[in-house]
Amino acid sequence: MQPFVESNGLLDDPPGLRKRLRDDGYLFLRGILPTDEVLDLRRQVLEFCAQAGWLRPGANVMDGLADRNPISEDDDEYLEVYARVQALEAFHRLKFDANIIRIMEDLFQEPVIPLPKTIARIAFPRDNDRGTKPHQDWIFVGGSMETISCWAPLGDVSLDVGGLRILAGSHKSGFLEPRPAIGPGSRIVDVDPGLEWHQSSYRSGDVLLFKALTVHAAASNLTADELRLSVDFRYAGESHTIAENWLRPHFDDVGEPFTWSTLEKEWRDSPIADYWERLPRLKTKHHPWFWETGKQS
Repeated sequence: MQPFVESNGLLDDPPGLRKRLRDDGYLFLRGILPTDEVLDLRRQVLEFCAQAGWLRPGANVMDGLADRNPISEDDDEYLEVYARVQALEAFHRLKFDANIIRIMEDLFQEPVIPLPKTIARIAFPRDNDRGTKPHQDWIFVGGSMETISCWAPLGDVSLDVGGLRILAGSHKSGFLEPRPAIGPGSRIVDVDPGLEWHQSSYRSGDVLLFKALTVHAAASNLTADELRLSVDFRYAGESHTIAENWLRPHFDDVGEPFTWSTLEKEWRDSPIADYWERLPRLKTKHHPWFWETGKQS
């Protein structure tokens, strides 16, 4: 396992930033998102977890210490908490941060569109068998193969807590046929044993950007009781095509409350509510290959 190559030194060198993304398939950047907003969102999510009885009584909520057995993402109890997360304007607003938008515009060399579907993960310790397996995002995201994913921790994530890890250079192998697996996405790909996994600890505000064909996976959470919270966004240049599914909320196949009309109820007047409907150059297409199975990414 190698540490991530940090790319902050290339932020004022867009051609160099683009070249590193082409070469490695990812960019690891420290301190891009505003720490105060990241930690405030962490606090809100953990308060939902505490109210559901998931956290250790009497402990500092911000420590995120779990006090129950792991819960699957498709469990009704998980979805009840997750719906409250999805209804937070702050959760959806973070992907519009000026720093990350500027970086994406440098990478795409044009204005960018943050895809509306925004995903959060609340990963329990002692649940590594059901963690996200090695996969490529494109089978889930569809649309342009140039779509870029952005993974960000909500709070510091040590190597013991785990985080997302990247198989550097794996995007050069092209599309890999996935197989069924347990865990988010329900898919796994066979990896090239000649490539190296990259992983580092994360701090609040860090982001990991990667290409749609870059193989990545969740590292094991080796702690006894720490929840790992994260969010992931996707971006496309405005000249690129977006899969229709990504205009809808995560877990929209469940139905209520995972509809925009319900999730946006408390912030209908926000400029980010239904922002995609006001984009004059939005191009979409159907992406049936994986989504018609009815599973979520």
